[in-house]
Amino acid sequence: MSETLAKGIATYLNTTAVDEHFRRFNGHTQVNASDLKSLPYPILADLEKLGTWAIQTNDYSQDAIDQAFGKLS
Repeated sequence: MSETLAKGIATYLNTTAVDEHFRRFNGHTQVNASDLKSLPYPILADLEKLGTWAIQTNDYSQDAIDQAFGKLS
């Protein structure tokens, strides 16, 4: 797996949207492997865009992550 894709996945998993998904459907924020498998993921190109953003940015605040995620197709 490329660094860009790995950072994209990590960034996606840190979005408010994913947090709310887990809280809504699981009732908690503890995550296991089956939870990650059942999670809907953006397309590969969007995950790579997030990864590129993560590599280039110095701002990993929740607002910055959510804004970057919101700019995806």
